[in-house]
Amino acid sequence: MNIVGIGGGTGLPVLLSGLKTLRQMGECDIHMTALVAVSDSGGSSGHLRRELGIPAIGDIKNCFVALGDSQAVLKALCQHRFDTVDGLAGHSAGNLLLTGLYQMAGDFHGMVRLAAQLFQLRDAVLPTTDASVTLCAEYFDGSTARGESNIPLKRQPIRKLWLDPEWPISAAGVLDALAEAEVIVLGPGSLFTSILPNLLVADVAEAIHASPALKVYVCNPMTQVGETEGYSAKDHLRTLQSYLPPNTIDICVLNQGSANPMLLQRYMENGASLVCGSAADIQALGADAESSELIEENGNKIRHDRLALARVIVSLAHRRKEREVLCAES
Repeated sequence: MNIVGIGGGTGLPVLLSGLKTLRQMGECDIHMTALVAVSDSGGSSGHLRRELGIPAIGDIKNCFVALGDSQAVLKALCQHRFDTVDGLAGHSAGNLLLTGLYQMAGDFHGMVRLAAQLFQLRDAVLPTTDASVTLCAEYFDGSTARGESNIPLKRQPIRKLWLDPEWPISAAGVLDALAEAEVIVLGPGSLFTSILPNLLVADVAEAIHASPALKVYVCNPMTQVGETEGYSAKDHLRTLQSYLPPNTIDICVLNQGSANPMLLQRYMENGASLVCGSAADIQALGADAESSELIEENGNKIRHDRLALARVIVSLAHRRKEREVLCAES
């Protein structure tokens, strides 16, 4: 089964890690390709791209860590963040490692190739574009912001996004991966700053639509401060659809579970809440809904349960294959 995941941030690695674990457990035979946004402008990634003029590498690193078969110590090292060393404070060791590979290879594509060897990757991790791009937003009040990390700060409803430079060329292998996919999964992850930037790369949205794959959107379980405050599942899907050709998304995956009331209260005090939605809401937008209990509590955070989410995706893929077989036999 050939699955392509599209996103960035911390959401996409959750899906990848869950699918990899199912493969290790023998529950399915999967090849994964991660298509990752490179527009991050904050933290270590942002500092390195400003200093060196390279695309953001932090989200790429997280996907290598999630999918790689390398030693645990290498994965732990990549997530280590320096705190007191002059000149290194705030940097992720993994980001510095990939920057070194970039300088060795001479370009972003070469860095990805070397990193795949280092992490002993069976799957593929690709930047959606290897251009150094800046994510920009216009709000409904007419004001604008530049830089992925700056966009949520205004806490204003977002009207539209674009990349600067606009419509950069997709990286090598991206369009082929979409054409060959059996399942394309968008999300989980920040709607405006992790998922949608991938659709602003030339030909990517059209390639998703044209692919024979099952197209699945995984809606976040919680709204996100500065991006989707007050959004329902229908609002999430409608926004995603506005960046895609009509009738692209086949299924929207919804969480139907809840969480500890005290934890939810802390989220609400910061402006976030559980995303609400029904199958009827999703069907009104032309997609099917798949609801399941998908969240887990990780400390003081609510996240997707990686194995539960992975099993939903695999189940959807199997059900589609079964329908195709029945149609072929009838």
